[in-house]
Amino acid sequence: MKEFYMIIGFAQILLVIFMQWQIYLKKIVLTFAFSSLLIALFLFANGIYKNSTELLILAALTLFVRAFFIPAYILKKIGTPFKARQPKAVIPTALSIVISLMLVVLAYIIYRFTLYNIVGLKAGSIAIAIILQGIFLVISRNNAFIQLIGYMVMENSIFLFAGYMFYQLPFIVEGGILLDLIGIVMISAIIMKLREKSLPETVNEFEEFRG
Repeated sequence: MKEFYMIIGFAQILLVIFMQWQIYLKKIVLTFAFSSLLIALFLFANGIYKNSTELLILAALTLFVRAFFIPAYILKKIGTPFKARQPKAVIPTALSIVISLMLVVLAYIIYRFTLYNIVGLKAGSIAIAIILQGIFLVISRNNAFIQLIGYMVMENSIFLFAGYMFYQLPFIVEGGILLDLIGIVMISAIIMKLREKSLPETVNEFEEFRG
């Protein structure tokens, strides 16, 4: 499973870098859905390998909630194609990709001199790299939906690492995280909808999706 973990982990990093490159919300959301699908696939395979019912249940929840329900809900709220594009980013795209690659190197350095002696897993820096990528996705964009995706990218890294190293943790903790995610998405969508209705129709609707 170590090789499979590394493959999924590196795929997650590449997918987040792809999100940094994109300006279309729909493509970013679909990329997140695909990354969550890979996480669910890893949890399912690891659950079979370790004969863990908790991991299998978590894989099913991840598949339904993070790969299908949340992306579909966000896409529904995006609505018209006019709202599906972010005209500008806080940080230029080319610079964002360079910074993303630098964060991968930084994650390895941080992990190598801190947690490596405790965990002993050479590929453990992958989880830290994905967390840093998620944080950067949040601060480098001014769109509320993309910032929400960045937050969930960070949680995907936790799912990946915990599913590989600490799969015996109480399942209630993981279930609570999933419920929190659903709540965040729903509350965010409701707030945006209320703000959108409170503004005159002449106002540029896309401005309401900025964080």
